[in-house]
Amino acid sequence: MQNQEETVQIHIKSMEKTVNFPVRSSEFCKRCKGSGKKDKRPCPYCCGSGSVKMLDCIRCNGTKLIDNGLKCNVCNGNGTLSEVETREFLSARQFCENFKKNPAKTILVCLACLVALAICAHIFSGYAFIDYRLIKSWPAYISLIVGLCAGFYVLVCLNKMNKGSYLPQFTKTIISIAIIALWIAAVAIPGPVTGRYCWIESQAKDIISNGISSQGISCNKVKVISSDSDEYRAIADLSNGEIIEVNIHYKKIYAHNHKINYSIDVVPVDRNGDSSNGE
Repeated sequence: MQNQEETVQIHIKSMEKTVNFPVRSSEFCKRCKGSGKKDKRPCPYCCGSGSVKMLDCIRCNGTKLIDNGLKCNVCNGNGTLSEVETREFLSARQFCENFKKNPAKTILVCLACLVALAICAHIFSGYAFIDYRLIKSWPAYISLIVGLCAGFYVLVCLNKMNKGSYLPQFTKTIISIAIIALWIAAVAIPGPVTGRYCWIESQAKDIISNGISSQGISCNKVKVISSDSDEYRAIADLSNGEIIEVNIHYKKIYAHNHKINYSIDVVPVDRNGDSSNGE
């Protein structure tokens, strides 16, 4: 039912004032069935009122058109937005305005999040690809949580840029594809592609260093070159310049409390390809 006198107050931060938006129409909220409550909280779709209030689109002022007679890409040419959509657009628009004033801050934060996401993907993959049960360890838990938070922040920023930007839809789509591709690369390349053996390599490096410490040398790094189930063939770079081949055997040991224990044996390989006694 039309109600020209009913208004909705919305605070616009960029204008530093509260504006009364006329309600053009009200629709029964199907999400909360008119109760105004959803999951014992105010319904987020009708702002707890039980009815979805439709307001004039804040960009085209209800005319359905923008510059050069083009269809408004905020309301999709409908001329109206719901109260929730209006609030979301204003929040996104404020984000875009802040980005224009200081783009370096947002870009640096997003880049830092992508770097954090890459590091976390590298650590988590090192556990998950050796034995998925190892993700119950604290380093895997922490890397997963931090990585999810960092990745989520980047996607939230992308969503706000899409909602609040006045750029053409085609341009926004290209930017979104580029950022999502970068996001996927930050997960895949340092994670499953290059980080799947990082944990076993680190463990083997420590074992070799402990085994040869009496000789006054240590292991600089270990690189896995192939794997077969729980057997890993690797190359170890020693501090004296020597490079040796080793076989790494990962053995699962199950405890009664369903937690996993493990043992790792590192066995040098002689020139004929036969393994000598383990370290």
